[in-house]
Amino acid sequence: MLFSNAQTNVLLLFTILLFTSTSITKAQKCNYTHEKVDEFSGEVERRILKAHNFYFKFAFYRLGDDFRLESYVNIPGDQAFLIPEGSQLNLKLGDKSVMELTSIKNATPQSFVSGNQIYSGFAMTYPITKEQLMQIEEVGIKFIRTMLKDESYYDMDLKKKKIEKTKEYARCILMD
Repeated sequence: MLFSNAQTNVLLLFTILLFTSTSITKAQKCNYTHEKVDEFSGEVERRILKAHNFYFKFAFYRLGDDFRLESYVNIPGDQAFLIPEGSQLNLKLGDKSVMELTSIKNATPQSFVSGNQIYSGFAMTYPITKEQLMQIEEVGIKFIRTMLKDESYYDMDLKKKKIEKTKEYARCILMD
């Protein structure tokens, strides 16, 4: 006999505790910037907003079954252009595949002062499918290019730790 009944019970209890603590740990990793339930529809609205630096923020967003990625860019100066609807957000994923998303509205500049400098902030919104989010959950995002106007763009290169975080954000947004 390999194990006694007492040893088998202890091993079984240990295994259950290990799986339970792993599930609890995974559930605790979802730190939403915004989370609420609509009083009328019962749909859950969630956002995970992460700043890369002062010039760039990136968010995963969900309202019911509507999923979006959001890109926030701050440009020095009082800018007078808009980033038109139909602008691209290009994602290079961890498996080196490329995902292209298209904005659904114009992004107009919102000027503000930081320190003694004027900046213009732009907020872009890109619909994304559940399947695309599942792909991000699997391999993560390695590189982000936000198209601004004409041929200009803002690039964000993610290091290994942040690539892993994008997998976690996608998993959290997909959770019911």
